[in-house]
Amino acid sequence: MTIEERLKEARIKAEGYRLLAECYYPPDERLGGLIDDLASCLTPLCPEVATHIQAMQPENLSEQDLIGDYARLFLGPFSTIAPPYGSVYLDPANGVMGSSTAHVRDCYLEMGLDISESCREAPDHISVELEFMHFLCIKEAEAASRSDAETALHFFRKQAEFLEGCLSWYPEFTDRLRAQARTGFYRTLAECTRIFIGISLERDGFGSRSARGSTGDQCPRLSTGVTSAQ
Repeated sequence: MTIEERLKEARIKAEGYRLLAECYYPPDERLGGLIDDLASCLTPLCPEVATHIQAMQPENLSEQDLIGDYARLFLGPFSTIAPPYGSVYLDPANGVMGSSTAHVRDCYLEMGLDISESCREAPDHISVELEFMHFLCIKEAEAASRSDAETALHFFRKQAEFLEGCLSWYPEFTDRLRAQARTGFYRTLAECTRIFIGISLERDGFGSRSARGSTGDQCPRLSTGVTSAQ
């Protein structure tokens, strides 16, 4: 892959991860525009998601329908049907905030990031981990735009490490979400997340192993100022 191709693909992946992360926020009136942006971003990289994304449009659902499904899937009240936390899948003996959660936060700190004060989620919430992938792709793109192939490769490899380690729970999570969601939006979001991450890994040459198992407003759940990334 040439440095120009790496730059283009890193930018597409960065935007894809950012938009997917926002889809896991509590639903609000911005959802329709968010889905349109997601379709425009993901279709060039993953053409097969185009038909899935069309099913996400909330035209026939009220905001209350989506809020209800969101709460039932991710919040409870008595048990969480599709827990959006990596530790539930990677560290089941300890559940939420297990040792795997601490490892995820260490990955953020290594890159000079931490959970923002306004974020009430654990470091291994799906939206936070997807935002971190956005950050890594942005750093790769910035390096590629400077023709700094070594640094671009460094952040490319960090993406693979994170996907195959901290985010390796995504197949089980998306399977559970797809099976349990009552709205087409969340069923399709699960499918789009699975396809996008899977194809990203395959295109980057890491698909066989994964089968096992600037921030600012772009990453509102992460903040800078801890350490320095390259």
